Amino acid sequence: MTQHDDGHGARHVRLADLPRAEIDDHIWHPLRRALGATGFGVGAYSAARAGDVLVGTHDETGAGSNRHEELYVVLRGRALVELGTEELELGPEEFLLVEPQARRGLRALADDTSVLVIGGTPGAISPAPYEHWYAALTADDPAESAVIAAEGLTAFPRHGQLHYQLACFNALAGNVEAAAAHLRQAVTSDERAWEWLLDDADLDVLRDLPGLVPTRQSCAPVHVEQAGSGLDVVLLHAGIADRRMWDPQWVEWPRDLRVTRLDFRGFGHSQRPKGEFSHGDDVVAVLDALGLERPILVGASFGGRVALEVALARPDRVSGLVLVGAGLPDQDWTTELEEYGAAEEAALAAGDLDGATDLNVDFWLPTAPDWVRAAIREQQRRALELQATAEEGEVPLRAELATRLGEIDVPALVVVGESDRADFRAIAGRLAGELPNARLVVIPSATHLPSLEQPEAFETAVRPFLESVG
Repeated sequence: MTQHDDGHGARHVRLADLPRAEIDDHIWHPLRRALGATGFGVGAYSAARAGDVLVGTHDETGAGSNRHEELYVVLRGRALVELGTEELELGPEEFLLVEPQARRGLRALADDTSVLVIGGTPGAISPAPYEHWYAALTADDPAESAVIAAEGLTAFPRHGQLHYQLACFNALAGNVEAAAAHLRQAVTSDERAWEWLLDDADLDVLRDLPGLVPTRQSCAPVHVEQAGSGLDVVLLHAGIADRRMWDPQWVEWPRDLRVTRLDFRGFGHSQRPKGEFSHGDDVVAVLDALGLERPILVGASFGGRVALEVALARPDRVSGLVLVGAGLPDQDWTTELEEYGAAEEAALAAGDLDGATDLNVDFWLPTAPDWVRAAIREQQRRALELQATAEEGEVPLRAELATRLGEIDVPALVVVGESDRADFRAIAGRLAGELPNARLVVIPSATHLPSLEQPEAFETAVRPFLESVG
């Protein structure tokens, strides 16, 4: 037998080169074995003369059977298929799928006939993402295409290409808000979508409406993304994450808000510079560059500390604060936090970025859903890579922040996860008590990033506040 391996993960064989095994009154070729296929069963059968048996009569339910459903494809010639008491002629360019319990057998109707049989366990294979939007392309009506493609969201809720196609189908159908939401999820899940949307005519109906097509830019050296129109909200991420920790809010909030999210220097798409800098100054520079007069700042953990600094230094530029598990520089850390910090420093000093990443994910998100932990693991690993060779570093915009909380009198909502570390629950209580115009909300069952872990509960807690400030 001649088998060709092209060196790129593909194997090629010819039917004429396959071995022949005479099984009772028909001829079988070990195609699966020749190819080394492990994801499905496949075999080839051949008959030299019309009237010869191609596939012996059988079903797939007996002892020793694979209980497969089987797809029959005639490669050349024609075949007569016996299905119980009925007969069916099968020729090239026809496909026949037979369920396991059906009794079937095939005979050649022409000389030199061959048939391919592909088998697999019913229900073992689910459609791939592309099958959903490929199937949708067969419909003539964009609205119908959107319905067909949306079926794939059950199995692939955050698949970037699927969401992009749904954005196009909904745009063509005139469902502009749905199209915009899918487009935001697309650029979040697949970076390539930023390039796809630039000149895609399917999305033209969105371009004339403010904020429906998301934008990204560099407010040097900070990477910034923006979508939506209305009340301005700026999202500031935690130190273990980047702008993507706000994915649920980035997708939903631009329906009636103008949402801006950014990567601090040394995170995501923003490079870490050499020398000293201030994240708070960077935030103000972004507000200036985008013409955001007095947005609401929503900051998580480290981002919450930066939001407080900006509100203290530039009260004229902030209309409200949402502080999610926010940090403070003068916290008297517990032994638990000190031991965690020492372990992280040891891992980083040893160059063990993977170990430091796992430590952070396990410490801050011990009970978070697997997909949340996986997302933050990727974001934290990226940040550690960017910061590994940093010289000097960040200088707080207001080092005296902790002693001047009483001067920050904008409306503030303090949010903390019920299962966050004790230090951050204590800080949340302190902020709620010392900020002049603040109240506290606890998100049940959440740890350090409730906006990502419990987005619906976070929405319920935060949305009324945003509306009241707006």
